[in-house]
Parts: sequence; structure tokens; C-alpha cells
Amino acid sequence: MRVYLTHCSKEKEPNLQGTDIAVTPDQLYIDSEIQKFMERCQQKNVSWAILSDLYGVYLSSECRIWYEKHPDTVTPQEEEIVIQDFNRKLDSYDEIFFFVRPESFHPFYERVLKKTVLADKVKIFEDVEWIEET
Repeated sequence: MRVYLTHCSKEKEPNLQGTDIAVTPDQLYIDSEIQKFMERCQQKNVSWAILSDLYGVYLSSECRIWYEKHPDTVTPQEEEIVIQDFNRKLDSYDEIFFFVRPESFHPFYERVLKKTVLADKVKIFEDVEWIEET
């Protein structure tokens, strides 16, 4: 089994800010590059998720509320929680394909990908065209 991931973005749906409305990641993140990733995953009918600074692995079917969390503000304890969430939620996958958007790829995400016990399953790519049905 394969899953596709990318990192979150600071650009979120402004109408959700300050509300308690929980939405899926494709409704929350509005950055054009992350939208291209999510749309491609949906078109190809593949499993996907977003690596969030606050929520850890934010699965495509999960609903969460709007948040503001910059990767610079993640504490070592919070980072460990994100890594454990990554390990737990993605353990059943044989392959973890991580889409890097270089202009916004923070060292925090790189640390998570290196520190996870699943690091040997992680493959990095930078072109959404690589997202294919398995």
C-alpha cells in the first residue's frame, strides 16, 4: 500500500478562521501548490494526507478546525508528538511518497521524515505528475 503526503501551508481558508467548523484538508488549505497536490491525489484516487505542524498527519478524510502554527514555533516535545503520530498513522503503508514544495519546505518537515521509524519507506518527489494509481 502507498500513501502520498505533502507539508501544510500557511494559506488557509479565511472564512474558517475564528470558527469551530471542522473541515477536510482540501477545504482548509488554499495555497495553489498544495491544492494541485490534493487535486491530483483525488483524480488518481490514491490515499493522501497533509503533514501539519499542529495536527501531525492530517488524513484526507479527517476534519479539523482552522489553526495558526508556524513550524518555527514547534517545540521539541511537539515535534516528538508529530513524529509519533506519523509512525502510528502511516505504519501500515509499504511506501510513503512525500511531495516537497521547495519554496516552503521547512527543516521541521525534513526532521520528521528523518526521525520517523518509517524513514526507510519515505520517498521524496517534487512533481505532482508522479502521483499515480497503484
